[in-house]
Amino acid sequence: MGLFNKEIKNENKVTEVNESISVTKNNKRLYLVDYENVSDAGVIGVDQLTCDDIVVIFYGSKVKTVAYESLIAITSSAASIEHMKAEKTAKNYLDFQLTTYLGYKLGQNSIDEIYVITKDSGFDAVVDFWGERGYAIKRQPSIIVEEKVNKENPEETTEESPKTKTRRTYTRRTGNQSRPTTRSTRPKVVTKPQSKKPRETANRPTVTEKQKAELRAALKGAELSAPDYKKVYDAFASCDNTSAYNNKLQKSLGNDKTSVVYKATSKIFENAKK
Repeated sequence: MGLFNKEIKNENKVTEVNESISVTKNNKRLYLVDYENVSDAGVIGVDQLTCDDIVVIFYGSKVKTVAYESLIAITSSAASIEHMKAEKTAKNYLDFQLTTYLGYKLGQNSIDEIYVITKDSGFDAVVDFWGERGYAIKRQPSIIVEEKVNKENPEETTEESPKTKTRRTYTRRTGNQSRPTTRSTRPKVVTKPQSKKPRETANRPTVTEKQKAELRAALKGAELSAPDYKKVYDAFASCDNTSAYNNKLQKSLGNDKTSVVYKATSKIFENAKK
């Protein structure tokens, strides 16, 4: 019985040791990096990861160079690094690949924490989807986000609360407060709006109704529009000789219409100006 009890105690010790080992085990984290969006700044802290971490870097044809410091950090990292190249350049092509690969990785591995490294807020839909299903998932601009510490109070960080500028307040000196001050007010001057003077049309040359009828009859087959007839009336009334009449028609109607109008109305114009 004593030996049997010792064996039970030994087994209990083994289970206690195993439980202590499982507690100290690191969480398995998955980092999906949208490199086209965050560039070298997105892989800050990759060299601080452990062998339990997985980093998948998605890049496309737009990525031509990588900073030497970033290359050193990636190659020296203890994490498992994967590179996924998006061969095509269609809109959101890389984004859909990253989203699909996330589901593929979750089906293959037991992941404790998920980080989508991008500044694109469109991935918030992915974060909400997996978050509602119990996964610890977060979107952030880099693998390790550096928190800015407030110098006055180091315990408070300014990451979530943006700095607000304090306004300076000024007090106006009024001198002796007991001394009454008077302020003179200027009376408002109300001016009546001036009525617009009617345009003087007495000296403006006009075309009589008889002349208009003669012109319309002469231009019956010319296929002129109402604005064209107004231009003809204006040239007919404002010009003193045939040369000026022809020039005015050319400026307002163009060469093609002028040749027709002038030929049909020149005699009427000459008779009217005699």
